[in-house]
Amino acid sequence: MNLTIQNKTIDLSLVQQLYPAAIIEYADGTVTPISLEWFENMADRNVKLIHYAICVQYKDEDLDSVAFPYHTREALEEGMKDVARQARGA
Repeated sequence: MNLTIQNKTIDLSLVQQLYPAAIIEYADGTVTPISLEWFENMADRNVKLIHYAICVQYKDEDLDSVAFPYHTREALEEGMKDVARQARGA
């Protein structure tokens, strides 16, 4: 089965994980995806939100992970709804 996210086709048979995240930057410059729950409940002023994203991690470690950026939480939620509709075949 394939999904389309931001005009890119993703073959789900190759995917290890697909998840929503907040892409953050720590005070030391480290950039990483973290769970939305962590960002909303644990983040402090030493953490800067870069953007929200749907992250795709592939089974094959030679394939780079992909993060599809969304500028707002609402836009991310719409993107996730679209992924869910595609997965249901709607």
